[in-house]
Amino acid sequence: MIAHLVLFKLKPGVSRVDGRVQAAIADMDALPRQVALIRAWEHGLNQTQDALAYDYGLRALFDDEDDLHAYFDHAQHIAVLRQWEAISDLVFCDYMI
Repeated sequence: MIAHLVLFKLKPGVSRVDGRVQAAIADMDALPRQVALIRAWEHGLNQTQDALAYDYGLRALFDDEDDLHAYFDHAQHIAVLRQWEAISDLVFCDYMI
């Protein structure tokens, strides 16, 4: 099993209540129904107020690296990723569990 972690830092001038953020969150909610390769899916707004903290996080699980890479190329994932790239900077890490 491989875990995919993503942290999002909202760009200056973009707040949590911005409609684009809310749309990206709603579209993330739908991804597990659209991408059958996803085994586990959790995401949410950061709860710790700190200058070093990121604003949003995602943890997803996949059976193996092939499934993870197929997810990366999935049209629905790419559409949601484009939404987040417009409003945030992100970093990710993938590791075996």
